[in-house]
Amino acid sequence: MYKIKILLVILVALIGLIACEDGASIKVHNQTSHNVYGEVDGIEFTVAGATTKKINVDTNRKVFLFEDGKTSKTLSLVGETYRIWDEFYGVPQSETDIKLYPGKSYDVFCSPNSASVKVVNNSEYSIYKLNYRKNELFSPGQWFNITYDPPLEKGDFAYYHLAPQTEENRFFYNFSVENQDEVIYSIGNEFDGVELFMDEQHLIIIEEE
Repeated sequence: MYKIKILLVILVALIGLIACEDGASIKVHNQTSHNVYGEVDGIEFTVAGATTKKINVDTNRKVFLFEDGKTSKTLSLVGETYRIWDEFYGVPQSETDIKLYPGKSYDVFCSPNSASVKVVNNSEYSIYKLNYRKNELFSPGQWFNITYDPPLEKGDFAYYHLAPQTEENRFFYNFSVENQDEVIYSIGNEFDGVELFMDEQHLIIIEEE
């Protein structure tokens, strides 16, 4: 009888060690050529283009025979040429809800689904506005304005998603950047401009004069 009690104590201890666990991991696979930015459970992260990052996340505790530990988290994820796409509504979104179980690893794949323009301010200017238009040959498009509030100061950057052209649907973009008083950068006209395919980015770096 004594030996049986010893065995039961050992068995209970082993169950306690192996049956109670918490924490899961999320692997974000960035399949674009540019940065992907995310946040989950208060953890902010950046995944460089064509790389993978593992994020460890707390979950509820799994208890053998009593609790599976399922935990709901909100994952925010957006890339310079990637956005989460809501298939039901057909619109992009910046976050999604995920279900995690302790001890499990989850894979998230970010494949490019847009082009973009990115403005990097390396100057003393305060950048207030980005203007762009999409032109077809001999058919100039409407200008659109993106106002930065607050403005981009030295060391800041911002990007904006754009529709990519395809071999069947060719077009080009014109861009201009403004500080408080004037246009400090422009490229293209109604006959010529920047062509962007899927996963391509037009990078605008504002330097000191």
